[in-house]
Amino acid sequence: MPSPADVAGGALRWLEYVGLVGAIGAMVVRRLAANSPRIAWARPRLHLALSAAFAGGLGVIAAEAIGAGGSLPGAIAYLVGGPPGWVRVARVAAEGAALAACLLGRRFVAPLAMFAAASIALAGHAAAARPAGGAMFADAIHVLSAGVWAGGIIALATLRPPGGWSGEEGRALLWRFGRVALVAFAITAMTGVLDATSDLREPSDLWTTSYGLVLSAKTAGVLVMVVLSSLAWRRGSGPVRFEGAVAVLVLAATAALAVYPLPPARLPGDGPTMQTEGASDNAARP
Repeated sequence: MPSPADVAGGALRWLEYVGLVGAIGAMVVRRLAANSPRIAWARPRLHLALSAAFAGGLGVIAAEAIGAGGSLPGAIAYLVGGPPGWVRVARVAAEGAALAACLLGRRFVAPLAMFAAASIALAGHAAAARPAGGAMFADAIHVLSAGVWAGGIIALATLRPPGGWSGEEGRALLWRFGRVALVAFAITAMTGVLDATSDLREPSDLWTTSYGLVLSAKTAGVLVMVVLSSLAWRRGSGPVRFEGAVAVLVLAATAALAVYPLPPARLPGDGPTMQTEGASDNAARP
């Protein structure tokens, strides 16, 4: 069972994930709304999402550093003494820089936010894979495409169309987003399946391990989102806020995956098994 510290760490990761994914989604929605004819009211609050990402990211690396170092000097040594710490510091620095650029009206918000989101893969389960390069690349693509799809849904859920989602502009925005979301979801699903096959030893892990049960719950939430998105796109309206709430819960399940270690990974030749790193050293993928 997860300890109180694990639960707190999962909550901080959830805050960071919601912020990063929501920020990418907000930028996507803003860009789609800027197309002709322009939809002026469709401007999700990007600074709120970036604030959540920065606050959550700070909490996550502080907890990880203290857990790894055991003391303040040890935590500092962990953060500056090698690649694991550097990756975490760079991610949070990018989140802070993106927030500052957003508040000051500067450029480069999008590249900084995307770098921060993609760098989650550098400190997650994919980094422990062998070879790590391909796994981390697939993981980074998974996070970014999830930001476009699930993040866009979260961003839409924060908006209040003047005529409702069944109004002309509301339907137009849903239609524009639906075409982009379809491609993003396909990429998210494909890379998610690749990630799952590398994380799980066999299908029964989905119902016989804590990690698999949480992953199954996350998958069920994704399927609910797919159904709701299909209805919204075909009808030109739908329960956008409810779908956004489901997306937030899916990210909560994603954060919970970081609390549990991966199931034992089978070594080549179906010999002895090897227990992977504990969740405290990894950030789960969105």
